[in-house]
Amino acid sequence: MSVQQMQQQLINQISNINNEDILRMLGEELDYSLQSQTDLSSLLNEEDLNELKALANEPIDKNTMSLDEFNNIMEQWRMK
Repeated sequence: MSVQQMQQQLINQISNINNEDILRMLGEELDYSLQSQTDLSSLLNEEDLNELKALANEPIDKNTMSLDEFNNIMEQWRMK
C-alpha cells in the first residue's frame, strides 16, 4: 500500500468517527508521534528495561485463562 493510499484510508476512517474521546486520543497520539522521535525504552532504567524484555519474552499462554473462565469470573463479580 502506498503512502497516499494509507493517508486516504486514515482520512476515511477518521471522517467516520463521531466520538470526541477517540478523536482526542488520536490527536494526542499523532501530536506526540510527530513531535517526539524518542525511543521510549531509552527513558527506562536498566532494571525496568530488563523487566520489560523478560515480560515480552514470556510464553504467550502464561497467566491467561479461557474465555469461559473469564466469563464465569465476571458473572460472579457482577453478582456481588
